[in-house]
Amino acid sequence: MRLPVLISFSDLAKMTEIIPPSIYSVAILGGGPAGSACAINLCRLGVKDIIILESGEYEKFRIGESIPPETRNLFQQMGILPAFLQEKHDPCFGSVSYWGDERRGYNDYILSPYGHGWHLDRRRFNLFLAKEAQSAGATVLTGAKFLTSKVLNDDTFELSYSDSQNQLDQFKARIVVDATGSTALFAHQQGSKKMETASLLCLASRFAATDTPPVFKLTHLEAVEYGWWYTARLPDKNLLVTLYSDQDTIRQKKLNRADQWMEHLKNTPNTFKLVSGMSLQDSSPKGFHAPSYRLDRIAGKNWVALGDAASAYDPITSQGIIKSLSNAWEVAPIIAKNLLSPNGGFEDFEQSMDERFRQYLEMRQHYYRLENRWPDSAFWQKFHQLNTTATL
Repeated sequence: MRLPVLISFSDLAKMTEIIPPSIYSVAILGGGPAGSACAINLCRLGVKDIIILESGEYEKFRIGESIPPETRNLFQQMGILPAFLQEKHDPCFGSVSYWGDERRGYNDYILSPYGHGWHLDRRRFNLFLAKEAQSAGATVLTGAKFLTSKVLNDDTFELSYSDSQNQLDQFKARIVVDATGSTALFAHQQGSKKMETASLLCLASRFAATDTPPVFKLTHLEAVEYGWWYTARLPDKNLLVTLYSDQDTIRQKKLNRADQWMEHLKNTPNTFKLVSGMSLQDSSPKGFHAPSYRLDRIAGKNWVALGDAASAYDPITSQGIIKSLSNAWEVAPIIAKNLLSPNGGFEDFEQSMDERFRQYLEMRQHYYRLENRWPDSAFWQKFHQLNTTATL
């Protein structure tokens, strides 16, 4: 019997023809880009009995995000490029920015050997990857909330979970992948701690055209005294307008209030022009955390963290999704090898992640130090002083 593309625990229990394995080879906690991509790559390597626990149902709105052209190469390697192109996400041809001075600058993808990037509908993109993981051979369980784990005498894990009806159950797995995002639930239970650097908060609202949707194929960044604005077109033809700042500045200027958020938007030299004549879709801006950190320990015996569970990057670097996909591509063969070797480990992956995070901190420092127009701004003083290390 062929499994449906996505199933819930209650669905699985009713399908008596399906006999779950006594122990799963790999349990992936989290069905976002990192978790689903890891499952796809493991299936391509011939690994059987993979299960993904996803706490949601792929229904909630998620903030949009752009991915660069080189993501095409990763999709090709994963064997999902034709299917991804059929999803018809909006193309992104680069970015325009007002950063460092009032002149407009461009980062154009026209010379990229991979073509253009994409503006993603994140909810639909996450669902797409989960379906591809299911099609490749993994079991994807939605509405499944991971709770706790226990190491057994044979070094396997017993994992407990609850379904959407709060029914409790458990199963065993030889290797666990923590892809639970910034919560890093499993890794924290293993004793890992976050090494924090300066984090941001983002406040986002959507705008819709009153008649013909605007032609808007570039992401748009604009630095201001209190942070920076980001604008991108969503696949539903709306525009997403997001303000990034730190918690102290947002509290001081009351930027989480709809009237203050809009007042500051109206006073931007360039961003407000993009939404002139458009209607605001949200009664108040939606708030999202944009943390920056890495775990002090991203792996242990028979477990590993990847994606935002292992590290999170400042959105100014535009590396969130491609980082998760790259992590999944890199770690999959290591997991497959560890399944064959009882003494396997993740040392090489840990070293690679350490080096990538160091490079990220240097990149972030470079970007923020390019902007010097507001030397008395508390926000820019804070982000100019960022160093290239993270601390507990």
